[in-house]
Amino acid sequence: MDGLRNPVGDLPPEVYWRRRIVIGAGAVILIAILWFLITSPRGGDEKAGPGTSPTPHPSLSIGVSPSPGATVDVARACTTTDVGVSAVAVGSPFAAGTLPVFDVTVTMNGTTPCKLTVDPENSLLSVRSGNDRIFNSQDCAADPTITTREFILQPGADTQVFELTWNRQRSAEGCVTVNATPREGTYRATVTLQGIASEEAVFQLG
Repeated sequence: MDGLRNPVGDLPPEVYWRRRIVIGAGAVILIAILWFLITSPRGGDEKAGPGTSPTPHPSLSIGVSPSPGATVDVARACTTTDVGVSAVAVGSPFAAGTLPVFDVTVTMNGTTPCKLTVDPENSLLSVRSGNDRIFNSQDCAADPTITTREFILQPGADTQVFELTWNRQRSAEGCVTVNATPREGTYRATVTLQGIASEEAVFQLG
């Protein structure tokens, strides 16, 4: 023990004390390094242990354009400045017992996409002969003339075509039964879709 307190050797005691200090400091540094390696978190490839949560990564928000063919939800309804509606009687004059059929064409004229909804509530087929009101598809809620369909129209002269068929019967408001039937003569039909009306389609009943 005396040798620890009083270094023995040919060199002055200060030299031995400096050596002991250096060795002791090195040992302390080595222990500190080992402790750091043991207690520090592992790399990101290690799975999180029980009770631990992975460090969240900040998300990056960027504008993404829909891929080709993806469906885009267009909420804006088409107006008269966006589309035009036309109706043509196919096969006029219609022989007795033949139901008149109309080709309805919707043409896109606008510069931004819009949605056109065709349904019994906001669309109609009306038929007149002179001042005589012959038929209106909205007279009766159960009338099957207008079936529901929806079009997303894109700029660039997008065109959609579908058919409407008249049952060749008279109608009255409130779905009141009308016994009289249309006779031979000239008639005019108008198709209105979402408030957008076509020009009159003139046709003949035989």
